Amino acid sequence: MASGSTPLLDLVPRLKLPGAITLMPGAITLMLVLSACISTRSIDVPVQPPADVEDRVVVNGEPLPLPDDTVVTAEPLMGEPVMSPVVKSLLADARRERQTQNWDGAASLLERALRIEPRNATLWARLAEVRYDQKAWKKSIQLAAKSNTLAKANENLRRQNWVLMAGAYEASGDTEQAQKYREKLAN
Repeated sequence: MASGSTPLLDLVPRLKLPGAITLMPGAITLMLVLSACISTRSIDVPVQPPADVEDRVVVNGEPLPLPDDTVVTAEPLMGEPVMSPVVKSLLADARRERQTQNWDGAASLLERALRIEPRNATLWARLAEVRYDQKAWKKSIQLAAKSNTLAKANENLRRQNWVLMAGAYEASGDTEQAQKYREKLAN
């Protein structure tokens, strides 16, 4: 800074407040803007009571349930899963691929179907069969066990999985486990 020159801040006018506080005009503006943002009064938001039956959507004479209401779901009567048309098509394509011994193609189709319906025990069982055909014994055992976990009351599917598991254990050299599953089949 050259001698005789004044600092830039000294050129800005200042406001002298009592108590030795000096404020510049920019600081005053900032304080006014910020004070407008602060509010001491609360804003009351009206709380709406739950909708009456009359306010709900009505289908076939019955009001649709509110989110808090229990939603009733239907289960298949015979214990068989209800497959979507896409999954049925993928399963049929996988059967054709398996018949032509295209194991990788069948596995790919079944895995795609499982991405759509991951809790479908039948799909897991069919994939276990493909892995068995590929001589992937441990994988086929794991997949059959997964199928049995999901099959619950489908005794026929569970028994099919036990046959596959016994054969896979036998093929992998674990005759003790194979015998265990054969005994399950006998009971």
